[in-house]
Amino acid sequence: MASSAHRSGLSLGDRLLRIYAGLVYLFLFAPIIVVVISSFNPSGRWNVPHGFTMRWYADLMKDDEILHALRTSLTIAVLVAIISSLLGLLAAYGLSRTRFPGRGLVQALFYLPMLVPGVVCGIALVIWFNKLGIATGFLTILIAHVLVTLPFTLTLIMTSFYGFDRRLEEAAHDLGANDWNTFWKVTFPLVLPGVIGGALIAFTLSFDEFVLTFFVAGGGVKTLPLVIYSRIRYLLSPVINAIATVVIVFSIALLLLSQVAQVIRARKAEAA
Repeated sequence: MASSAHRSGLSLGDRLLRIYAGLVYLFLFAPIIVVVISSFNPSGRWNVPHGFTMRWYADLMKDDEILHALRTSLTIAVLVAIISSLLGLLAAYGLSRTRFPGRGLVQALFYLPMLVPGVVCGIALVIWFNKLGIATGFLTILIAHVLVTLPFTLTLIMTSFYGFDRRLEEAAHDLGANDWNTFWKVTFPLVLPGVIGGALIAFTLSFDEFVLTFFVAGGGVKTLPLVIYSRIRYLLSPVINAIATVVIVFSIALLLLSQVAQVIRARKAEAA
């Protein structure tokens, strides 16, 4: 028995562990697979397909409400990615380059939105916006999304700042470069993959955000998650399967790009 297990290269425990891991992945991804298959099902329902069709994607291209919501979500997500990456870069630079009393507390406060439940954060933001007299709409969605994505962006960029040799900056100063030139010609190129990765994560989180958007959107702005929720709530349309598949593929592509950016950052850090 031992010799056969040795020849196969895997013990019984390893085989059981792989089977268990496969079942876990199947459990996690089965709903996604069902949605994707249903988007090509002529019946438009979640059952065994008896053919192949692109009808629901054609109907999707004619659905003005969903297309308008998609454009709104993309616009907000792009703005959130830019703002979050910029704020994350400034915060990471300050926290990694300066030492002051309470620095750990300030850094912990940046990560606080990651720990607060979305419902609690949504209620707090609605109260805060009402106190400031800010009408709910595009601006409030943008602020809420930046608030919830900034901790993730900051985490990635902070890792980039701690991942390269500080002696490169010292060498630039020794050669006569001032702080501004050192940052743009030495520091920023080295942390750029982390900034890009943080921007992609912020974009993905903003594009998929539902709970906060539900609280702060008001009645005038509809993002794609809100439209999908309203369609599923009142009418289960086959077009939802098509747009859900598009969002799934788009989100996976962004996550893969984020991983590529992290690999590039790691290689640059090793080369430095």
